[in-house]
Amino acid sequence: MAQLELSFAQSSSSGSLTIAQKILARKAGKSKVEVGEIVEVEPDVVMSHDNAGLVIKQFKNIGVSKVWNPNKIVIPLDHRAPAESEKTANAHHQIRLFVKDQKIKNFYDINEGICHQVMVEKAHILPGELALGTDSHTTSYGCIGALSTGIGATEMAGIWALGKLWLKVPESIKIVFLGRLPLGVYAKDVILLVIKNLTSEGASYKSVEFYGEVVSEMSVSERFTLSNLSMEMGAKFAIVPFDKVTKRFLRNSSKRSYQPVWADKIAGYENEYEFNISKLAPQIACPHSVDNVKDVEELGDVKIDQVVLGSCTNGRLDDLEIAARILKGKRIHPDTRMLVLPCSKAVYLEALKKGIIRIFLESDCVVLNPGCGPCLGAHEGILAEGERCLATTNRNFKGRMGSSQSEVYLASPATAAATALKGKIADPRDFLKKIWRG
Repeated sequence: MAQLELSFAQSSSSGSLTIAQKILARKAGKSKVEVGEIVEVEPDVVMSHDNAGLVIKQFKNIGVSKVWNPNKIVIPLDHRAPAESEKTANAHHQIRLFVKDQKIKNFYDINEGICHQVMVEKAHILPGELALGTDSHTTSYGCIGALSTGIGATEMAGIWALGKLWLKVPESIKIVFLGRLPLGVYAKDVILLVIKNLTSEGASYKSVEFYGEVVSEMSVSERFTLSNLSMEMGAKFAIVPFDKVTKRFLRNSSKRSYQPVWADKIAGYENEYEFNISKLAPQIACPHSVDNVKDVEELGDVKIDQVVLGSCTNGRLDDLEIAARILKGKRIHPDTRMLVLPCSKAVYLEALKKGIIRIFLESDCVVLNPGCGPCLGAHEGILAEGERCLATTNRNFKGRMGSSQSEVYLASPATAAATALKGKIADPRDFLKKIWRG
């Protein structure tokens, strides 16, 4: 069992500003905003995916003929891509017609990838900016120091029509990680640890800021995982402050200028938490809640029927690379299926160039097109009654990936690969030790 330190500290200062306060003040045209204040903001960009059909319906009910700014609307089709039913096909068709009519140029059809990955990859959102999306995991863009959160279809229709929305300024939480990542432990394990301790409602309508040496050393992809999964503890926003890692990441992708934002040195946080991760073990979120987290050693022999590697949480190149490293030269267990979904076309192409896709195919994995697919139980790998799945996705609610009588466990890509080889939940450190030795 890992020895973890968790401390709580209440700041006595209310005059200094957090990242959320600064960005919301900027977007509201004010010098300062207070926690609990209602502000009217104009987002820098808004995003809807397949549910844009619902937004279109509400938008037409408003009676406005044209969207407020077609250049600030991004629509990727990813959740049910390609269409798995006639109903979805018709919905996609209506979205394509609307996009052409409204001259929305930032439309990505079923070939591009998962919406959140596309938003960051294509630099539609930049540090210091505000993004709103009709998807709960829109918090992901905090990985580059942006403020982003999910809203409903009716709210989005209002933005499409008027360009503005009111938001309540949230309280902020500061999370600091101490120590270094042990072998076999990744960003997914770290954020599952946080969710375990704060619980699924521990950051409800709060803005989370991540700090610590381990965060500074994380890639944008790893930070993406932190911001993405923070929604599963109720976070309104989840931000990793802009630094040299962010700047380097954006060097080749962004042609627009941007203004990063940092919290004041004595910002008014509701609470501060410290986690010592030096002895952290690989973490597993067990059915049927993301905060039902255990060390991998605690689980014993849990047979797994299907492994899913991918999603907006863990479908990027570094995720695929670590899994391929473990799988190389081996075949997955004959009683276990493994599905691999790169989270974007760009990731897929890079994985092809590096020979990663070949490793998956030679290991008897099924490689699917970029998209959400099995994550939400839409298609491409739905679970049968009584089946168990270990996935690198972000939710494991009852019935999430198929039958209400199935079970879903959440873990890192390394744990996913180890599990596929063993046919049961497995510790990736057993494989990684051999790889590093060899």
